Amino acid sequence: MNMTFDEMKEIEDKYLAPTYQKMPVAIKSGRGCKVWDVNGKEYIDFMTGYGVAILGHGYPRIVNAIREQLEDIVIAHSSLYNESRALFLKKLVSITPKDLNSAYLSNSGAEAIEAALKAVLKATKKKKIIAMNGAYHGKTLGALALTFAEKYRKAFDDIIYKGVEFVEYGNLEAVERGRKLDEYAAIFVEPIQGEGGIRLPPDEYLKGLREIADKNGILLVVDEVQSGLGRTGKMWAHEHWNIVPDVITIGKGIGGGIPMGVTVARQEIMNVFEVGEHTSTMGGNPLACAAGKAVLDALTEDNILENVQNVGEYLIKLLNEEVGKSKVVREVRGRGLMLAVELRVKFLEILFKAIELGLLTLYSGKTILRMLPPLIISKAEAYKAASILRESLNWYEKNKI
Repeated sequence: MNMTFDEMKEIEDKYLAPTYQKMPVAIKSGRGCKVWDVNGKEYIDFMTGYGVAILGHGYPRIVNAIREQLEDIVIAHSSLYNESRALFLKKLVSITPKDLNSAYLSNSGAEAIEAALKAVLKATKKKKIIAMNGAYHGKTLGALALTFAEKYRKAFDDIIYKGVEFVEYGNLEAVERGRKLDEYAAIFVEPIQGEGGIRLPPDEYLKGLREIADKNGILLVVDEVQSGLGRTGKMWAHEHWNIVPDVITIGKGIGGGIPMGVTVARQEIMNVFEVGEHTSTMGGNPLACAAGKAVLDALTEDNILENVQNVGEYLIKLLNEEVGKSKVVREVRGRGLMLAVELRVKFLEILFKAIELGLLTLYSGKTILRMLPPLIISKAEAYKAASILRESLNWYEKNKI
């Protein structure tokens, strides 16, 4: 059956909980860095399912791994041993920082955060947590306690965990000011804030957090859900600042489009969990693990990181030259293929114009266009995307100012 856009819209608007900001596009298919809607219109995909399709759509390694696993077995609970899970774990610990070799497997980045929160609270026997202004760690109740935006928190304030204190991102003094730090279990931080607007920290910030944590017996949890897996040109974004966290959370692209989340920590942290204390029915299922290993194999064997470095450098230069000169652009920023264009106006009309012209992209707050293109993107595709964005800004300047 081939539904029209109007038919899909009618059904989704009627039956789907109204929790998503919907865009006027119905996607039918995708290959590489492009997707097509139900009418056959082509778009360059800088949205990638909010950063999930890190290797684009239909990446051969992932497709083949999923197909083979489907023919073998899809589900084997983690109380049973499974080859797909074992192979994924072996590959995973080969690319995580030294001594971070104990993993909890779940189904999303938010679940990875939930596991990290419970682990650090139990491991330290302390109840206080430091998180950052502008942070986004998810919307489940535990993750929501670490997410800064009031618009997500206000309806649930009376049931959110109260032990979290927020400090200014990028400000080491704010972490230490007025606190007995030996009373704190952990610091949670995104090495680059994603939903916060692609905010990069000062050069010494993460190293300073590591030193504060070491000095005061605090665990450092680095949220790599959006910034990890090669997104910034290194396997993990925190590597740009030469630190080693105590815990890493992973999500989005790790399953190649199959829901998956991973929490990785030192064994002495993860070993605080008793049998049955924190489990997931679907976590670590063979299908997700097969896809996950294919993703990690691609990142380590297919020159993906080199492409991110080269095209990322090219794209941010291009955006600065072509887009950054617009009178409605405040700043272009980012690292690798984790990019943002901050505007002097609200983004909505410019975003919708870009969609009309064939570019799907994301946003943050009210004024930021956020871009998470596939890590396989070519310079030609990057140029076309920047041209569409420039045309969208030109249209806005001509018609709306």
